[in-house]
Amino acid sequence: MRVNAYLVRWIREKYRRLSRRRKAAACMQGIAMRYPRMFAHWKWVTAASPL
Repeated sequence: MRVNAYLVRWIREKYRRLSRRRKAAACMQGIAMRYPRMFAHWKWVTAASPL
């Protein structure tokens, strides 16, 4: 879950339009649904990272 939190933070810093936590988390969730095997740790993580 910590890696997911770092990814959300990276998204927030890289894309200004996703600077809000909720928008960045929604973007991350959408990516995870579209590409479930994008990152190796997503096999083991079942919950979203607490923001």
